[in-house]
Amino acid sequence: MSIHAKPATTDADLHQLIASRWSPRSFDSSYLISENEMHSILEAARWAPSWKNAQPWRFLIGLRGDKNFNAIVSTLMDSNLEWAPKTSALILVSAQSENVSNVEIFDSALAVGNLTLQAHSMGLATHQMGGFSKAKIKSAFKLPSNIEPVVLVGIGKIADPQL
Repeated sequence: MSIHAKPATTDADLHQLIASRWSPRSFDSSYLISENEMHSILEAARWAPSWKNAQPWRFLIGLRGDKNFNAIVSTLMDSNLEWAPKTSALILVSAQSENVSNVEIFDSALAVGNLTLQAHSMGLATHQMGGFSKAKIKSAFKLPSNIEPVVLVGIGKIADPQL
């Protein structure tokens, strides 16, 4: 089996895009995501359904080597520090509302689902992470009180974990 194939084992008739998606922890540290790739990924997220079409998700993008990326990396917990800095991009996904509730968090998760499948359809991999300090990320980016960090998403090309 190649590092690019870890199909789901299921009796259900799943779409290939869903059945073949997985979250690696080994990324090609030389791959640079293009502006067009990022635009497509974010556009897919924008078209996710949301309650009252509120689209409460907010994305803060860090591209490997830039100040946003480095600030996001500084908030990671130990296990994610082993692999996440090798991704091409790290996206902070937050929910926005005067009183962030499960509705805004759920809607943000739907946007991440679209983002994840779009990236996979383009030959890119994603890995969602909850292992980061929300307090540190709020401080690093001076997030207002109506913005609640939900998850980080690493994006890039899969690499052989043995390299």
